Amino acid sequence: MRSVDEGLFSSQLFGGDTPDVGFFTWDIPENILYADGALADLFGIDPREAERGLPIETYLDRVHPDDRSQLAEAISDSIIAHMNQQETYRVLDATGRYVTVASFGRGFRDRDGLPRRYVGIVVPVNEVEAVSGRMS
Repeated sequence: MRSVDEGLFSSQLFGGDTPDVGFFTWDIPENILYADGALADLFGIDPREAERGLPIETYLDRVHPDDRSQLAEAISDSIIAHMNQQETYRVLDATGRYVTVASFGRGFRDRDGLPRRYVGIVVPVNEVEAVSGRMS
């Protein structure tokens, strides 16, 4: 198997700069969302706490009040219908300002058909627009 030169890959795909994509995994029964540093920064949360896991409400509380219920409903609908979720909303970042992000997520069920995990990514919208502009 060939290894990919990360710098070359990033340069070709994103024009040199890799976007600040935040990754997360949510343990639904335990209500603990584990996130990387990029997601923590986007949501203005301590990266160490994010990595150790926090309730999803910690993240939803950082979503703009006008966007919060729509996002929560989209996540719920995605879990119930067992389908992908894509949503754009504003979130209070580490600098104390609202930034627009796009999230993409999907739930996974256990052998009994019960929702167990929800995984996804969150990307600043300007990064999504930059990437899609370069790829078209």
